[in-house]
Amino acid sequence: MNVQEAKQLFRGPMVSVATPLTPDFELDLDALTSNIRFMVERGVSTGQGVLLVAAAGGEFPMLSMEERKQVIKASVEAAAGEVPVAASIQFDGMREVVELARYAHDVGAVLGQLSSPHYYEPTEGDIFYLFETVSQESDLPVMIYNNWWTTPNMNVETAEQLAELRNVVALKWSAPSPGQITEGLERLSDKLAIIDNSGLRVWTHMLGAVGFITHVGNFWPEYSLGIWDLLQDRDYDGVIDQMSRFHSRWSKWVRKVIAETEGEGPFIKAAMQQVGLPAGPPRPPARPVSLELREELKQLFTEVGVPAVIG
Repeated sequence: MNVQEAKQLFRGPMVSVATPLTPDFELDLDALTSNIRFMVERGVSTGQGVLLVAAAGGEFPMLSMEERKQVIKASVEAAAGEVPVAASIQFDGMREVVELARYAHDVGAVLGQLSSPHYYEPTEGDIFYLFETVSQESDLPVMIYNNWWTTPNMNVETAEQLAELRNVVALKWSAPSPGQITEGLERLSDKLAIIDNSGLRVWTHMLGAVGFITHVGNFWPEYSLGIWDLLQDRDYDGVIDQMSRFHSRWSKWVRKVIAETEGEGPFIKAAMQQVGLPAGPPRPPARPVSLELREELKQLFTEVGVPAVIG
């Protein structure tokens, strides 16, 4: 896959998909299938979105290797070729990363998200060795993920080196400073399909990003698709207007949840449940969102007009 093919396939809102659980914290693959079909039926499709599964929004640090494989396989089957499925292949051990990459490719995922390892701080040589090995030992296209708040900040020079590898076709980009975000887009947008993970929708699109990460797509796909359509039309004032109407308030609420409990699962699942989608509890030690914040979310959704699921 070359960069132009990647830019055509991996574009629009990339939804970090929640992993539904049963009340006793087991995988609920039927609910996962239902939720993916909900997104597809609401417009998330090839050229208009990507599903990123078994990633942070899907609570991957709390899932076993076998559970991650089950989620990837079930997601690909549910997507039914109507929308590309990307999968997190992040793991601290390189053998496990390669195993996940091979498995994801074998079952039909079209992209693997890979960041630097965490806990032990890797050198730039370590990072390159990891990506090089995955590129050599699997056929899965890879998306670089600069997850700088939990792993070492990947500088632009490192990303440029990784972009030369055979399977590296995309970059999920964020950085600690606006300057580094801008530099990365200026130097890499011709070499990789760049997915904005900074929240700077307008600026990153102007500099060549072909998509953006979203949690909102789990429960309100039309909103994320609407932002994408405005970006494509270069109606940047419209993007700012829509995001100020909802996204800024949503982000403020999310920060309150993160102050209560860990991870992305709690706030995504609370929002899904608010509109009537099956999500189940977050995987412990994360805890469900408090009743007080659920009431605040209900009021926000009512005021903004977030649609509930019918039927």
